[in-house]
Amino acid sequence: MVKRVSEKFFLAVAPKRYDLEEVAKGGINLIINNRPDGESHDQMPSAEIEAKARSLGMDYVHIPVVPAQISDEQITEMAEAIKQAGDSYILATCRTGMRAMIMYALAQAQIGVKSEDLMALGKATGFDLIEYRDRMTRLNEAHAAAEKAGAAAVG
Repeated sequence: MVKRVSEKFFLAVAPKRYDLEEVAKGGINLIINNRPDGESHDQMPSAEIEAKARSLGMDYVHIPVVPAQISDEQITEMAEAIKQAGDSYILATCRTGMRAMIMYALAQAQIGVKSEDLMALGKATGFDLIEYRDRMTRLNEAHAAAEKAGAAAVG
């Protein structure tokens, strides 16, 4: 199952085996895998997904996360992956889609997208992000402070 989150960002529930040929035909240029290897006995290993994705001309990033243990570094890595993709289509995936949505929301909050907007986006796509509202707000505040400091340094 694939859900469109934004114009260029999609979420997928990770099946036991990916049909990467179909993903590539659908125009996806980057796969972001947020699922740790070994989470279940029947999941496709990250290295296998990456090899197949690259053989089909897609980029691949593995940012394995456990929702209660998401680090600032992982959020930054997600934001960078999205930024590096530019106008490309991105498919983020995990077991249920929730982790990928959380990571997308936190990465967007880090670059200044308002937490209220991200909460609404989560709700519209069937994900409740209430547990992450405070963290998104802190990321928004840190972004605003960095922008202000940058403007003061230039001015």
